This record gives sequence, C-alpha cells and structure tokens, in this order.
Amino acid sequence: MKKLLIEQGYRTIAINQVLEEANLEPKKKKKKGEPRDVGDIVPAPIDVTKYEDSGVLKILNRLTIIFSNQDIFSKITKSPNYKKYHIIAILPLTQNAIQFTCSNIDADILSYDPENKISYKLTRKIYNQLVDKGFYFEILYAPAIQDSAQRKNMIQTSHIYHTYGKSKNIIISSGATSSMLLRGPYDIINLGIIFGLSEEQAKNSILHCGRNVYLNSLGRSCGKTIMFVENVCETIETNGRNNVKENIIEDEDEEMELEQPAQKKTKQ
Repeated sequence: MKKLLIEQGYRTIAINQVLEEANLEPKKKKKKGEPRDVGDIVPAPIDVTKYEDSGVLKILNRLTIIFSNQDIFSKITKSPNYKKYHIIAILPLTQNAIQFTCSNIDADILSYDPENKISYKLTRKIYNQLVDKGFYFEILYAPAIQDSAQRKNMIQTSHIYHTYGKSKNIIISSGATSSMLLRGPYDIINLGIIFGLSEEQAKNSILHCGRNVYLNSLGRSCGKTIMFVENVCETIETNGRNNVKENIIEDEDEEMELEQPAQKKTKQ
C-alpha cells in the first residue's frame, strides 16, 4: 500500500485508530480485594517509523474519539498516550456531545460515521464556532465508493455542511481499509464536486486544508505561541547592514547639500 500511495502522489498520510466510549466502561464490578486496572485507557499509537520512507512519505498518528458522555473526556485527555498522537478527531453522538465539543474540546477534526445519519442537530452557530476553534469537517470517500447506503449518507452530510457553513474547512480523507479503495488526487477532486464542493474547494480539501490540520495540531501540542524565530544566514545579514549604511550615507550627503546656503549670483 505504501508503494501505491507514493505512486499516486501522496507525501503525508495519517493512520487512524478509534477509541469508543463503550470500550472505556468497566464490564464487571471489581470485588473487594481484587486489584484495579491501572492501564492507560487510550491505546498506544502505532509505531509508524518502520513504515515511513525517508524523505518521501511521512506518516502521522491519528486518534478518533467516539463519545456521547462528556464525563469520560477528562480521563482521556489526562492519558499519557493521548499526547503521543499527532492529530485528534472527534465524533460526537448526541446534542450534548456536540455542544461540549464546541465549548471545551481542543482538537483538529470533526468526523462522522457514514453508516448512520447525523444524530445531532447541526446549526450555523455551531458550525461557525467549530471553524473559529480551528476544526475541520471530514468527508470520507472510501465508504461512499464501497456501499450505496453510506454514499447516500455522505452526500446528505456534505450538503448539510454546505447549507450551514458553505462548505468551509472541509477535508476529504479516504477512511480506506483496503488498497482497492484508494483513489488519486484528481479522482478525489471529482468526488468532491459530487459532495457539493466547488472545484476550488475540492482542491483545497486535499491540499491546503489537510496541511492546515497538521499545522493546527502542531500549535495545539506546543501550546500558545507568539512567533517562531529562525536563524538567518550571516551573509544576508551583513549585506543587509551594508545596504543600510550606504543608504544612510547617501541620505546624509543629500541633507548636507540642502543645508548649504544659496550662493549669490554676481555680475561679471
């Protein structure tokens, strides 16, 4: 699959792992005296270093959290493994969950289950709040290719995004579980038009928006920053200073010429 991705022109991909709320609830109550489970509730990210192709393909770790109860989210964010993921996606199941996502969750992607219709009411206010927080709305194309019912749900969801948010901050990802479902960038752009995107929005959904998701994830992991400082070559600095000095000398000469008194004309 890695060779196919490189041939199709991909240079950065993300491997997705799913964390469902049902898996976090204890199945049986512990009896007195039995040791409690102290393991991490978030699975460790897959080691992607052995799959990366140096200088060609960059692989990121992504975690998708499916939840309806907001109380479990504090446990997830305190997990050491949670901080090891590059990209965090949220899939809320209830109206309270989407409201909690708008107000309290700092993540990168709002995802969607193509097997079912959206179980909450999306409004223009919620959409704009998520955009302001830096969220990007995900559309999966592999389920739409694989199954007609899922294709219908994805088209309906993408049209909802267009109705309430004019398809702002849309990314198209594969969600593929097999290499047979992967498509090249040009095919994805054509699928984006079916999902109600303009040609420019379809291009941005796999180019600029995907890059912005990664940059936002870096900012989220690093915390709030004012600026980034980079070293500049000394030769450029010295040339810049010489140019400044030359400009100052020229300005001084012009001022001296202006300050000289005008000479009186004499008749000969």
